[in-house]
Amino acid sequence: MVILSHQYSQNMSTKTPIAAHNNPDYAPRERGLIRRDKIIQAATQVFVRSGFEAASLQEIVALAGGSLATLYRLFGNKEGLFYAVIERKSDQLLGEIDYGDLQHQSPKDALLEIGMRFFSMVISPEVGAIHRLLIGEAVRTPKLREIFLTLATERAIRQLADYLQSQVDKQALDIQDCFIAASHFMGALKGNYHIRCMLGEVVNLSLKEREKFVTTAVDMFLSGYARR
Repeated sequence: MVILSHQYSQNMSTKTPIAAHNNPDYAPRERGLIRRDKIIQAATQVFVRSGFEAASLQEIVALAGGSLATLYRLFGNKEGLFYAVIERKSDQLLGEIDYGDLQHQSPKDALLEIGMRFFSMVISPEVGAIHRLLIGEAVRTPKLREIFLTLATERAIRQLADYLQSQVDKQALDIQDCFIAASHFMGALKGNYHIRCMLGEVVNLSLKEREKFVTTAVDMFLSGYARR
């Protein structure tokens, strides 16, 4: 739905656990989590810059600090590290949508909120960067494609499908297959902007332009699935 911006690295480096690393009373488990975070941050930078096959674990360790032994102990191998990178970013992006809170809104209002967050995500430079990485590596390393589809794409669709099913149960929507409907909705939200982003273009849209695009997609969706 990653990853890899300088801003992201800055945000992660300012979190409280990093500062607490210098505290001699800091628990070993927490220090281990800090080390893991640093390795994931370094790995995202190297994977995006060099690609999966060419990415050097030695370079990742040099950026993160620590040792290759620690990296292998925490992640197993390069594939395990890539899995952790995608899982971390997916958690961050998907965590931005609280489906529990959306249950108290009308389907239109909820879908507008979901749509705005999802659209902002798919046109972000971070997501464009990870998609370019996957496109370049998917043929040589099909396992990476499956990791991404499982952790990001299909997971996002399943979460939306579960929300749609809850609205069907409330008789607010009339949908036969919520997974397919969720796929359609997310596809409509990508449009050609997502492709532009994947090709490296910086997509700068005003809030008004984003709202117009998302509202059109929501209205189109509800015209087919709203209960009459």
